[in-house]
Amino acid sequence: MQVFKKEFYTALAHLFYAIAMADKKMVVDEKRRIVAFVEKYWTVTVDTENSAEIIYETLRTLIKENWGADQAFEVFKAYRQDHSEEFSQDVCKQLMETVDGIALSASGRNKSELVLLTKTHRLLFKSP
Repeated sequence: MQVFKKEFYTALAHLFYAIAMADKKMVVDEKRRIVAFVEKYWTVTVDTENSAEIIYETLRTLIKENWGADQAFEVFKAYRQDHSEEFSQDVCKQLMETVDGIALSASGRNKSELVLLTKTHRLLFKSP
């Protein structure tokens, strides 16, 4: 598994939060799905920190500060645009699997989640 800088995992947390909060609420099933995908794809040691803890701490902050989904997505989008070299085809596929899994976890994808999934797909797979 490739190791990225802390900022990468912080940006991922913003994306995961945006998808979960697309309908303005994060339910337990979405939180569980985030944990499952973080364990599957996004857990490594970054310097002396665990990437999963970076993601979870960022999520806790976003929840506590009541960020909007669009606001959180814009943070991820800016990171993606500034660090496109970090987003290989495999990383993009794993991210899409992750965010689609989050969207599916609470009674299927709703319209708000579909809109964000489409934006995410375009952002990840467009030509630089």
